[in-house]
Amino acid sequence: LELSRLENTLPEEQNRGERVELATLVQRVWSGLQPLALERGIRLELQGGQNCSVSGDGSRLHRALLNLMDNALRFSPDGGTVRVALRHHSDWCRLTIKDEGPGLSEEDQERLFERFYRGDPSRARSRGGGSGLGLAIVQQIAVTHGGRVQAANHPLGGAVIELMLPAAGPSGRS
Repeated sequence: LELSRLENTLPEEQNRGERVELATLVQRVWSGLQPLALERGIRLELQGGQNCSVSGDGSRLHRALLNLMDNALRFSPDGGTVRVALRHHSDWCRLTIKDEGPGLSEEDQERLFERFYRGDPSRARSRGGGSGLGLAIVQQIAVTHGGRVQAANHPLGGAVIELMLPAAGPSGRS
């Protein structure tokens, strides 16, 4: 239902009145995932984030980051690190999440943001699987906020997902 609502929301209809500091949101999301991370000895490394704020629906942005960071946690090996980098460039905020997992297959790279697509479960390091809707929801949240999301393999291993969102202006509007 959430995905259907998002698909029927145009970027200009999105409530853009709330200013969201991405570094603060990353910390809040990670604190919710902390019990799972501690159980597996996985830590968060956050780089950057100064002056990286966007305007939009804080609860939906929270959901997008939760889905992205939960995936990074799920595919990281025990004792690994989830790296989140925040960069403000021109009129954009770029949030990059890198895990230390097995990376993405060619099929994953092509279909990752499709509804109900679930990659090979043997690639996940933790138990449990999802519905295959999480990254489709992330993509729709990005689009309704005037942004985009993409995924690739890091040259040194692991998957990298990049979320680009328009930066908030001085008054909180993008």
